Amino acid sequence: NEYKSYLRRMALTWLSSRMSSAILTGFRRYLASGMKDDVETQLVDYLEVLAVGGQGGRGCISHSTTGRDKISVTGGSGGAGGSITFRSTRQYESLNHVMDELRGGRGGMGRSKGQTGPHGQDVEVLVPLGTIIGSTDTQLPLVTLMEEGEEYTAAAGGVGGLGNRSLRYRGGIGERGDRYRCDDFQEGEMGEEKRLYLEMKTIADVGLVGLPNAGKSSLVRALSKAKPKVASYPFTTLRPHIGVVHFEGFHRVRIADIPGLIEGSSLGYGLGISFLRHIDRCKSLLYVVDVANLDYEPIRTIQILEGELDAYRRGMSEDIVAIIANKIDLVRSKDVILDIAKAFPQYPVIPVSVKNGINTSAIRSVIEQFKTFHGSKT
Repeated sequence: NEYKSYLRRMALTWLSSRMSSAILTGFRRYLASGMKDDVETQLVDYLEVLAVGGQGGRGCISHSTTGRDKISVTGGSGGAGGSITFRSTRQYESLNHVMDELRGGRGGMGRSKGQTGPHGQDVEVLVPLGTIIGSTDTQLPLVTLMEEGEEYTAAAGGVGGLGNRSLRYRGGIGERGDRYRCDDFQEGEMGEEKRLYLEMKTIADVGLVGLPNAGKSSLVRALSKAKPKVASYPFTTLRPHIGVVHFEGFHRVRIADIPGLIEGSSLGYGLGISFLRHIDRCKSLLYVVDVANLDYEPIRTIQILEGELDAYRRGMSEDIVAIIANKIDLVRSKDVILDIAKAFPQYPVIPVSVKNGINTSAIRSVIEQFKTFHGSKT
């Protein structure tokens, strides 16, 4: 999926400078439809991009001869370069479709008869609602696009250069000293160039938090149509996956499979800081605990997770709404569930076996409280 997405981005970069606006728009829609499955399952919630406005077009040198050999200066100015604009939309819920290099089209050269050259191709990038755009140089946010259709021009295109018609009225003189003739022109100005970061403020309604190999990816597969990689070894998930759980009345809940935490994640061990950043962008959280893990006793596991969350951001563990006790089919005694409930009475404990489909409907009941309305039938 990552390789296919990379190829699509490279193809769009190459074709952007060779397509008309109408064709390019249609091609982008085709890519968006082709990446629909990727957007639902693979998540990019932070991205650094280079935004470069297009260079303005060159001014034109043009003369025309009228009656009695009078020379008229008619060279028009170049067109402005294309700008880079970000626009927020509900259409996307990830940044994985955004290219890491965005360049506006160059403005067209000025024309005879005083005509200004065509405007360079603007580049409009659609981003999810709540996307934060900031400068990588200062690491400070510039704007947060919260509302549908909100726009931010990140890099303006350059101004087109003046043609000899405009320069004539500025006192331009031709090579032979003819004050009515001008053979000068200006190159267009370069567009703005900025290095920016894009960061999603919220990635999901519910995030799944647990140690590696706790069954988080299997749970996402069981509750939604997303298909994250599942295997019996730790750190199968290296990037968050998003699944969408649908309910009646066009309501849904987005759940995020967060890569597994380890003890010391808040200190930067492994990829802990980036994983914790993903967790911080979820509205609510569920602990997913492997009760059959012989290396980490369940209560100790929850204490580790709670400690790592609060070490990253004080009070972060208060976002937990329930504990999912997974793999109950592999334990002989059910006392482990009672022990967890006694140790953490503030959380409901849901015993499940995701692999065998045992009690997964109870998880749906818990996360249904976070459902949001999404569209209507047409």
